[in-house]
Amino acid sequence: MLETHLMKITKKTAKPTHKEPSQGLPEAKLGTKERIVETSRILFNEHGVEAVTVRHIADAVGISHGNLCYHFPRKEDIILRHYHAVVEGMNAQVAAWNPEHLNLSMILDALLKSYELQYHHKFLMVEFVNIMRRIPEIREHFRSLFAVRKQQFGFALMLLQHKNIIKEMSDVERERISLHNYLMGDFWMSEAEILYAGEESEKCRFYAHLASALLYPYLTARGRKEFDAFWESE
Repeated sequence: MLETHLMKITKKTAKPTHKEPSQGLPEAKLGTKERIVETSRILFNEHGVEAVTVRHIADAVGISHGNLCYHFPRKEDIILRHYHAVVEGMNAQVAAWNPEHLNLSMILDALLKSYELQYHHKFLMVEFVNIMRRIPEIREHFRSLFAVRKQQFGFALMLLQHKNIIKEMSDVERERISLHNYLMGDFWMSEAEILYAGEESEKCRFYAHLASALLYPYLTARGRKEFDAFWESE
């Protein structure tokens, strides 16, 4: 029953229409639209949304302002493209969960990959609140998506409980863990930009590990063994 319910919730996840540009391809093989997206990501990550204009992006791509506006009439449209790329990537992580074979390692792996995806578009997370205020479409989509994500995570916890990976939890505890998980996921980047002093290559792993530790007190002996094995192997 729980497996079926999780699959139904997964199918309800909002599916954005945009796709993230191909990674690792030589610039010459990318179309104009893809070069705009990739260049804007780099500029936004480095300088922030407010400091980067459409003309800055056009100049960096090597095209005219009019050519860029043909593909993306507003800067907000470019930001939307990046937001949808992150959402689609996270949707793929959740869709890969097989309820019948769900284990803690699958949850931890999805968490780590979602943090890496966020870091790739880190301007979205660093400027999370301002972007939500600036673009109502993102704010409304995120609110509806959050409700679905919370359900998905809650049922995943219930499945792990039935498999003796997580101790018995009350509805209140499960709700609290879900909220803590998404609070950390939405705002870890801001904290990291200010206080993180470790190796840059370890940043995502450090914070994903920290976020996953919220579950540790609720894990059974079997769950703790799986938890420790995952992070030691990483």
